[in-house]
Amino acid sequence: MYYTITLNPAIDMLTKVENFGLGKLNRTGESDYIVGGKGINISLLLKNIGKESKALGFIAGFTGYFIKNELKKHGIESYFVETKGFTRINIKLTTDTETEINSQSSKVSAENIKEFFNTLDTLNSEDTVFLSGNIIPGMDSDDFVKIAEKVRQKGAKLVVDSNKDMVINTLKCKPFIVKPNEFELGEMFGAKLNSIEDIKKYARKLQEMGAQNVLVSRGSKGAILFTSTGEILGANIAKGKVVSTIAAGDSMLAMFVAKYDETKDFKLSLQYASAAGGATSFSAGVGKKELIEELLVQIKVEDVL
Repeated sequence: MYYTITLNPAIDMLTKVENFGLGKLNRTGESDYIVGGKGINISLLLKNIGKESKALGFIAGFTGYFIKNELKKHGIESYFVETKGFTRINIKLTTDTETEINSQSSKVSAENIKEFFNTLDTLNSEDTVFLSGNIIPGMDSDDFVKIAEKVRQKGAKLVVDSNKDMVINTLKCKPFIVKPNEFELGEMFGAKLNSIEDIKKYARKLQEMGAQNVLVSRGSKGAILFTSTGEILGANIAKGKVVSTIAAGDSMLAMFVAKYDETKDFKLSLQYASAAGGATSFSAGVGKKELIEELLVQIKVEDVL
């Protein structure tokens, strides 16, 4: 079973304003309200490609119930710890550029955190756990690492996608894959990446520190995969009209893991992953299976020398 952990979920309000003016009244068009957070995005992508998952994390208030109900509509099981206060709403504003305004959820208690850890007790070696995104107020980075450690103790496969410090701190748990973007990879080591050779250098450092596989997303330049068998594979991106890049990286990661579990084929998995990232970029929400398959023909995977 796939489990996705979203410690700090959100509702993403996607809206557009023509001729936006700061300090003035601006009227939007019709807005889309999308359940968000990296783990939730992964659950949605997995569902779209026919894979079941269970969503874990924290929710609070009417916004939390919206998230729970939306997942239920999609047929996704959730085991959220319910806390006091409200789950955050983030604004994704499209004008001439794309602007994000991320808010903050209510703080969780020590009792809430203990209850969350109890939801991990049933994990076993047949499970895969996506530990994604940032911690919620009330938790600290040690809690994030303790989650990774418990997943490893239970024998489940661990997938990590978070900020630089939390990724680095979980490498001792030997995650199956981590997915920094190019900027984040440089940030992890206090370096500016100016070439493919720089990317190779620091991705290999992540592997030396414990990551089995490293997937580096590069925006319009595609992605590079560093495999546990020593291969370095590159993929381009599909062409299409971008609606929103939110959740594109999450979709890429989810698709890669699911396809690799099916095939044990790194090249095919990377091809599907890139197509999934594109499908989400061209959609309001997470990309559908049909669009992913349609975009596959545009994706070429080659050895990076």
